[in-house]
Amino acid sequence: MARKSKIKAAAQVVPVETAEASGRLGGGWGLVHGLPLAAPGIGCAIFAILIVLAHAKWGGDPVWTPLLSILFLAIGALVTFFGHMAAGPRLLLRILMVVTGSLATGSLVLGLVVGMAAIWPAYTLCSLIVWVLWVIWRGTKYAGATPATDGAGNPLMEAIKQARVQFATPTIDERGVVRAKVETLPGGTLEGARALMPMISAESRAVPGSTNLAVDLDEDGRGTIEIATRDNLKHGVAWPGLAGLQLGSLPCDPFAIGEYQTGVCEVQIVGDYSRDKRAPDIKHLKIGGVTGSGKSTGGRVFLGSQMVKRRLNIIGIDLSKGLQTFGVFAPGLTWMITNEEEARLFLHRLKHVIKGRTTQLADENLMRWSLDSRLNMLEIWVEESKEFRRFQTLYSDLVADARSAGIFFVSSTQHWNYRSASTDTRSNHGAAIMFGVESHDEAEQILPKEALAALGKNLQYWGSSKPGYCYATGMSIPTNQWGSMLRIYEPTTEQLAEVVAAGVAYRDPMDPVTEQLFGELFANRTRYPLNGPSGPESANPAFRGAVTLTGATSTHSAPAAPAVPASTRRPATAVGDEEQEMAAMAEEEIAEDREAMRQALRDSRRYHLGEDARPEDLADVDAEEVISGVIVTPGSDDEGTEEAEVQAPLSPEEAQRVWDEALDGWYREGRTHLRTADLVELLGKVRRDRRFLYRQRDRWTDLGCIAARPDADGWDLVASPLQSTGRR
Repeated sequence: MARKSKIKAAAQVVPVETAEASGRLGGGWGLVHGLPLAAPGIGCAIFAILIVLAHAKWGGDPVWTPLLSILFLAIGALVTFFGHMAAGPRLLLRILMVVTGSLATGSLVLGLVVGMAAIWPAYTLCSLIVWVLWVIWRGTKYAGATPATDGAGNPLMEAIKQARVQFATPTIDERGVVRAKVETLPGGTLEGARALMPMISAESRAVPGSTNLAVDLDEDGRGTIEIATRDNLKHGVAWPGLAGLQLGSLPCDPFAIGEYQTGVCEVQIVGDYSRDKRAPDIKHLKIGGVTGSGKSTGGRVFLGSQMVKRRLNIIGIDLSKGLQTFGVFAPGLTWMITNEEEARLFLHRLKHVIKGRTTQLADENLMRWSLDSRLNMLEIWVEESKEFRRFQTLYSDLVADARSAGIFFVSSTQHWNYRSASTDTRSNHGAAIMFGVESHDEAEQILPKEALAALGKNLQYWGSSKPGYCYATGMSIPTNQWGSMLRIYEPTTEQLAEVVAAGVAYRDPMDPVTEQLFGELFANRTRYPLNGPSGPESANPAFRGAVTLTGATSTHSAPAAPAVPASTRRPATAVGDEEQEMAAMAEEEIAEDREAMRQALRDSRRYHLGEDARPEDLADVDAEEVISGVIVTPGSDDEGTEEAEVQAPLSPEEAQRVWDEALDGWYREGRTHLRTADLVELLGKVRRDRRFLYRQRDRWTDLGCIAARPDADGWDLVASPLQSTGRR
C-alpha cells in the first residue's frame, strides 16, 4: 500500500504544492494552525523585551548609542532587502517582508535612543499590523486562494510556469507507468516541455531513460507524457520463442523484438504495398553499441523471428566471428558467408544482382518490391568486419540502390564513425537500433535526428552496464515511441534451434531470377544441414561441396569442383602498382616486336629488291601491325635462304572468344584470383598487342566478371563471361 501511495504521488508530479500542503495538514490543529498564527504576537513581545534591555545597557551613552543606531539601521535594511528578494513573485509575502523589516528596524533604533516607555503605543500598533498581515498570508494558503504566482518556491513549478505548459488528467496503470496530457499555454511550445523532462524524471524518481514526451501528430501543441516509476525490465525479458511467432508469415507481417516499460515493441521490415500503396517501404537497419551492450542478442532475436517466414531469403555475412554468433541459424539462412574472399566476390556480384532484380520489377510494372512480384525479398545481414572498410564506396553504392530492388540491408558494428562507414552509408540506413553507447557523438551517428530531438537532454548513456537496453527507430515503430527505451528479448539457444527447425516447412528457396543472377557463386556456396556442417565443410570454410540443405524445396545441387592444387598456382607477383607494371611490360614487349619487325623488313627488302631498295619503298608499312605473309630469313649465304610461313593473327572476335573460353575454364576450375601474368601469357596465344588486353580487362569489369583486388595483386574472378552474356 505504501508503494502504491508513492506511485500516486508521482502521478501528481505537477501539483507538488498540493502534496506538501496535505503533509502539513497531517498534524494536530494547534501545531498546524495555532502556532503559525500566534507566532507573530509572541515574536513582538520578545522583541519588546530586547528593546528594553538594549536601552538600559547603551541608551544615553554618547558613544555607543549613535554607533549601535547606525549598525541596527544597516542590519535591518539588509535583512529587509534579503526577505524581499527571497519572496520572489509572491506579492503578499513581499509586502509582509518589507513591512515587518521596516517596522522592526525603526522600533529597535527608536527604543534604543528614547526607551520603550516613549514609543510603546506606536510599537503596539506596528505589532498588530504585522500580526494581521501574517494571519492574512497564512489564511490564504490554507484556503487555497493563493494567487497564480504562488508556489514559486518549488523549482519544478517555477520551470513549468516559465515553459508555459500545463499537465492534466494524470493516470497510472498496473505496470506503474504514469501518463498525463500535455498542453501548451499562450507563448509556450512543446520544446519547452521537453526540456523539463530530466527535472520531471528526477522529481518523480522515474526509471532512468523511461520518461518520454510523445507529440500529438494530429494537433500541434499537445502531447502525452509517460513516466515509468518502477523498472519492469530490470531482470530481463524472456523471448516467447515459437509460441509468439506466426508460422508461415510474410515479410510484411510484424513481429516482436522486445518490450518497453509500457508494453511490447513490434517491428515491420516492409509494408504490404500490394494492399496499401502508402505502405512504408524498406529502410535499411543499422545496429550499434559498444562491446557487451547486447548487439549479438538483438541480432539473434531479429533473425530468429524471421526463420518461420515465407518469401524471404536471408544472406548472412560475418567475417570477424564466423559462426560464433549466427551458427545456430546457418541451416536456416539461404547463404552464410564467413570467408573473406567469398565475401568480396559476393559484393562485386551483388551490383549486377541489384540491376537484374530492378529490371525484373520494372518488367512486372512494379515501382518497388511487393508480394505481387516473382522475386522474394532479400535480406543481407552484415556483421562487423574490418575487411568491409576497404569497400566503403562499393558498399555505400550497394546500400543506396538496394531498396529499389527489394533488398533489405542490416549492418551491425560497434562504432558508426567515419572509419567504419561513410556519411552516405549512415544516411541510407533509415532505421536504427542503438544499444549502450558512451557519448552523444556515438548516439548521433546511430539515431536519426527525430529520435534525438524526442529524447533531448533525457538521452541516456550506459555503455555496457545495462546489456539489452536500447532505443529503436524506423521499421514501422510509431515515432512517439522513438524516445522510449526498450529491452531486447533474451532467447535461449534451444529456442533458436527450435524455430530454425520449425521453419523448414515454410522457408522458400532463392527465387530463380536471383539465383540465376548470382550464378555459380551461389550454386557452389557452403551448405549447412540442421545437424551442423560436417566433413570437408567443417574442415575448410571455403569448401564448395554438394551437401543438400535439409528442408529446402530446391532440388538444385552442383557437383563439387576440384580445388586448384597449390603447386599449379602462380606465386603472387610483388608489384606496387598494377598499371605501372603492365605499362612497363607493354613498352618492353612492343620495343622488342618493333625491332624484330624492322629486321624482317630489312631481310625481305634485300631478298626481293636487292641493293636497289630505298627506305621510301617501305614508307607505307606500319611497324605496329603484325606482318602476315611470307618473310624470308637469310641463311648462311644469299642462295640458301628458305621461305617460312608465319601464321596469320586471329581476328578480334576470334581472339575475344578464346579469352572468354579461357576465363570460363579458370572460373569453373574454382579459381578466384586472376593475375596480370596470366593475361600476358594468354595474350601471346592470340597474337594481339597489349591494347587488346586492356580492352578485355575493361569489358570483363563492365560485365562483372572480374574486380580489382584491394591489394592491387590482379583481380578477383567473380563470374564467367560466357555465363554473364546470357544473364538478364
